[in-house]
Amino acid sequence: MGLTTLVDTSAWVEYLRATGSEVNLAVRSLVGSQGRAIAITDVVIMELLAGVRVAEQREKLWALMNRCLMLPTRPLFDYEVAAELFARCRQAGFTPANTNDLLVAAVAIGKRVPLLAAGTDFEKIASVSSLSLASA
Repeated sequence: MGLTTLVDTSAWVEYLRATGSEVNLAVRSLVGSQGRAIAITDVVIMELLAGVRVAEQREKLWALMNRCLMLPTRPLFDYEVAAELFARCRQAGFTPANTNDLLVAAVAIGKRVPLLAAGTDFEKIASVSSLSLASA
């Protein structure tokens, strides 16, 4: 997929809240870039929309999401990969806090795109899989 980065919900939240974190700045750079594609998946869209409280925010969020390359989950296949990732994490002594993260990781692995995220759960998932993490 070339210069494409899948952006996780956690990274979008950093960006939308303008936290000034490294992840926030990385998403801002991607949003302003002409040569890089920002990818999103249905799970991330669902999580972002679930957090919207005002209709005006929903419209702005949809406008932003519509600029992204959609990488939808593949029914059953990505879910099976996510379940396998969960099992690998458990064998390594780590239980992921959010199973949606496993599904996002499965999409990134399947599409062979790096994932930009905040937090450490994805680092642990990457340690037991072929998940590639984008640097912030």
